[in-house]
Amino acid sequence: MTAPWTAVQYRPCEGTSDQGIVLRKALVMPVAALTIAGFGVTTVAPAMAAPTAATKDSDRTKDRASRSKKAAYPIQVKYVKRYKLGKKQLKEIAAAKAWANGSMPRRVRQCESGGNYGINTGNGYYGAYQFAAGTWLGVGGGRYARYAHQAPKFAQDHMAYRLWKRSGWGPWGCA
Repeated sequence: MTAPWTAVQYRPCEGTSDQGIVLRKALVMPVAALTIAGFGVTTVAPAMAAPTAATKDSDRTKDRASRSKKAAYPIQVKYVKRYKLGKKQLKEIAAAKAWANGSMPRRVRQCESGGNYGINTGNGYYGAYQFAAGTWLGVGGGRYARYAHQAPKFAQDHMAYRLWKRSGWGPWGCA
C-alpha cells in the first residue's frame, strides 16, 4: 500500500491546562516509503511540525496591523464617535489636516494667535485662526463647540479649511 496516510497529533490548547484538545493533522509519508528510508512508521515530516512561538507572534502582529489599517481615520476614533462624523466629513478633515500643515496656514496661525488653539483673549475672536463667533458657527463649527477655542485642534483646522475654500485668505489679516 503506497497511499499517503494522515496522522493526528493531540495537543492541549495554548494558555489552558487540559480544558480541551486541539487536533492537528500532519502529512505522513506512505508506509512503504518510510520502511525503505529506514524510519519508523509513526514519524511525522519535520515541515509539518507545530508552529513556533515566533511564528505565532508575527501572525498576531500582522493581524493587529491589518485591523488597524481597516479603521484608519485622520483623527482619533473617540472624536469620530463623539461628533458622529461620516465618510464625507472624514475625507474633508483629512484634506484639512494636509492643508493646515502647509506654510501659509502655519504662518496665519502664528500671526493670529501665536499658534495657540485654546486662546481666548477677550477681543471677540477665538482659537488658533481667531474666528469670530458668527463666522465659526457659519462655517459649521457649532458641530464641535460653541466657540472655536473650545473645539479640538482638528476641528479648528477643518473649519479654517472650509472658510479658506469659500473665501480664500481674505478673512485673515495676517495672510
